[in-house]
Amino acid sequence: MEKPINNNVLRQALAPREKPALPSNFAFTTMRRIRREQRESRRRQQVVAFCCVLSVTVLGIGGLAYAFGPVIWHALVEMAKRPDALSLALPTLFSLAFFALLNHLLARHYRLH
Repeated sequence: MEKPINNNVLRQALAPREKPALPSNFAFTTMRRIRREQRESRRRQQVVAFCCVLSVTVLGIGGLAYAFGPVIWHALVEMAKRPDALSLALPTLFSLAFFALLNHLLARHYRLH
């Protein structure tokens, strides 16, 4: 013998259900998650760019050292034998330090603006 179906149970089962309400800070948490993902993506891109620049630099310097290493070494040995060979070393170091500092300051200024 079959049990009769209760109409109230059937109505409740077929009734449209309400959508679950979103939390009150849904927009804030969603935007925070989006910003975090953007930061992580930007960081990954920076790491990949740094690795590419580093590998190209190392390969370039290595290639130059391989191709012109003996010539450069011979020129340095000959230059060291002359007494006035290193007379421009100190002004050259000061110039390089000045331009490195200028590059750093300008990069920091334009990165902030």
